[in-house]
Amino acid sequence: MSYAFTFDAKACTGCKACQVACKDKNGLPVGLLWRRVIEVVAGEWQATANAWENNVIAYNLTIACNHCTHPKCAGVCPTDAFNVRGDGVVLIEGKKCMGCGYCAWACPYGAPQYDIEQGIMTKCDFCYDNLDAGLPPSCVSACPLRVLDYGTLEELQTSAQGKHLWLLPAAEHPFPLPDFSRTEPHLTIKAHPAMNSPLEKTVSNQEEILLPQSFEKRQRGTGTHELPLVAFTLLTQMAAGMAVLGLLLSSIPLPVLLAIGILPILGGSISFLHLGRKRNAWRSIAHLKKSWLSREVLTAGIFVVTWVVTLAMYLFWKVSPNPWPLAILGSGLVYCMSRVYLLRAAPPWNTWRTPTAFFLSTAVLGSLGVRLIVQDYRLLLVAFLAMAGEMGLALTERPLSRNRASILHFALTGLAMMGALLSALLPQDFLAQLILLVFVIALAAEAVGRWQFYTRRISFPIAPSDP
Repeated sequence: MSYAFTFDAKACTGCKACQVACKDKNGLPVGLLWRRVIEVVAGEWQATANAWENNVIAYNLTIACNHCTHPKCAGVCPTDAFNVRGDGVVLIEGKKCMGCGYCAWACPYGAPQYDIEQGIMTKCDFCYDNLDAGLPPSCVSACPLRVLDYGTLEELQTSAQGKHLWLLPAAEHPFPLPDFSRTEPHLTIKAHPAMNSPLEKTVSNQEEILLPQSFEKRQRGTGTHELPLVAFTLLTQMAAGMAVLGLLLSSIPLPVLLAIGILPILGGSISFLHLGRKRNAWRSIAHLKKSWLSREVLTAGIFVVTWVVTLAMYLFWKVSPNPWPLAILGSGLVYCMSRVYLLRAAPPWNTWRTPTAFFLSTAVLGSLGVRLIVQDYRLLLVAFLAMAGEMGLALTERPLSRNRASILHFALTGLAMMGALLSALLPQDFLAQLILLVFVIALAAEAVGRWQFYTRRISFPIAPSDP
């Protein structure tokens, strides 16, 4: 037996009584809505002869957590903080959550929301305490027209009413619900006629439902909440790149070996700033079976431990370090890192461009990082080719980005490429200063590009027609 919400869009007036009741029953702070009423509009007024005519349409959609058959939020959670009850209700265990927000990225319906006061993710719990007492969820009780209701999937599938409802396969999601969900949401909708209109629809109350405490780019305004992740990914990829490019050297110098371990440790320390409840970070490898974030953390830990052993052998036993273990683990770490972002709920990330961009960044920063210490023209060649690949990615992106950040990223990458080329032509006396300048410019370009990467993700309930 699994519970599901039912909603009759044809009769909903958009009074938001369900939204208010949910907030009141759960004592939610300002900036948190577990249930949201979305107002959808389309059409326009047009002058015809001496009169004005319109084709305006509008409807409302109430949405909360759908307690899906295959909850993606539970699948990606690195701390395994989600529980699914026998009746299908999906719950978050706050004592396990570390507030990383990964579940919010993965959910197609934007259900998990960040509680800034507690530092954890929260969401609709189907008022399971009411269910256990034989009572309906508070949002259902509050609906004055009884357009919001609930029942078991078995009841809905056998009832006469169920014949007129959508069980919401992805192909039948009304706007603005996403069309990329494979979670099998426990939600049925009686369609409003306007849902089938070919007119371009938009969400008219975004200022109400896009809340400042969530993880969305629009809600944060500038994407500054992801800056610790920018630092973590770039520093870790630089270390991995230096480990891989150490294969080109006859032996790894001590400064290079030190950098390979210090960079990911520094990046990992900075990434803690991204977490809402840092004391639960130790739980981040609790879900290795499904979560790529858990696998990334574990791989990073093994990488650092291998580096410690390698450094100890180099310093105390005077054993020349074998570059292969760190190179293999570094490549695996970048792969795991890229898989973290291949989420269907984030279409701008869920392409081949994400792993390609991550490995190109690894090559650029790794080769230039080693070149700061070791004179080897092959490292400049690797950096030049990798930056050329990044330019190719930028130029083939559709639609082509023309904002200031994109232009700055493109310009800095081009400038770094020119510097790498000049480094191969100028006398040795000038190389030290030029290589450092090229590295700084390339690092700035990578930082701008990575910041763009995080701010590019826009997911439900943002309308696709938004700028």
